[in-house]
This record gives sequence, structure tokens and C-alpha cells, in this order.
Amino acid sequence: MPKVGKKVLHFYNTSGKLENIIDFLENIQKKVNYIDLTATVEGCKTIKITIFGPRDLQYLACDRLRELAEKLL
Repeated sequence: MPKVGKKVLHFYNTSGKLENIIDFLENIQKKVNYIDLTATVEGCKTIKITIFGPRDLQYLACDRLRELAEKLL
């Protein structure tokens, strides 16, 4: 049985534009729908994402989130 836990990722919006954050969250919703996650946005700069589920899916989700962050933030 795979181990279940949580992982927390922090992303920083260097441009400070709200549109970038909205695009990022919409793409997360489309591309990372196989695991439970919670996204918290503080101001227009900091995004905190908590991922819950099996470790192998967490690693896959982390890779996808990092790729999206590089493109959109």
C-alpha cells in the first residue's frame, strides 16, 4: 500500500500580476486533477499549495506544478 501524507510547496509570483496567479490556478485545475490539493494565495506574490495523497502522485503533481510555475509565474 502506498504511503499517504502531505507536501507543501511555495511559489512566488515575481511579476505581481493577479492575471498570472489566476492563469496558474486555472491550469492547476485542468492539469492536476488526480490528487487532492489546497491552494492559498497571499496578496499577489505568494502562493502556498498543500498536496494530500499517495507519495507517487505527490511527486508527479510537484513536477507538473513546478513546470506550470516556470511558464506562468
